[in-house]
Amino acid sequence: MFKDMCLETRRLIVRPFNLKDSQELHEIMSQKEVVRFLPEDVMSLEEVKRIILWLNDCYERNSPNRIIKFTAVIVWKEEQKVIGWCGLGPLDINPKEIEIFYGLSKEFWGKGIATEAGKAMLHYGFNTIKLDEIVAVCDPENIASISVIEKMGIIYRKKIEKLPEEFSSYQGCLYYSLSKDEYLRTAVET
Repeated sequence: MFKDMCLETRRLIVRPFNLKDSQELHEIMSQKEVVRFLPEDVMSLEEVKRIILWLNDCYERNSPNRIIKFTAVIVWKEEQKVIGWCGLGPLDINPKEIEIFYGLSKEFWGKGIATEAGKAMLHYGFNTIKLDEIVAVCDPENIASISVIEKMGIIYRKKIEKLPEEFSSYQGCLYYSLSKDEYLRTAVET
């Protein structure tokens, strides 16, 4: 289900990572603007390779009832170029909730690509994995990401507050969620 997944949209292919993607992912993860709101910092090529190997292990261990981490590469169809990633995984502050996340090379910002990939991942999460709810968390200063989340149809619920010290980096972040029923209702309306 996870290691063989391949989603196709009008402009994109979303598929599992493999080691051949290391160099292109490293170039994206070297862009300070891309990692600004991520818990990770700029990474070496070796660190990127280790992460891809770990993700490949997760593809084998993931199940619909237990997602460890599911991160897929976003490929720009026209050039067969790796331009980012998106995925689903347990929310750090509440691992029972599954969070959607994404990152994109700055060269491709502002073109609706993160929204397009995110919508494909929502569809996969609700219709293939059979999730009941998907959440998103965003730094309030990350205006572009707020826009992506809202264009995906994920609904703002609250500002995150009163967290234990270990999760202080989430303090003040915006919390969004979308239930499967809300997703299906919206899909019927559009």
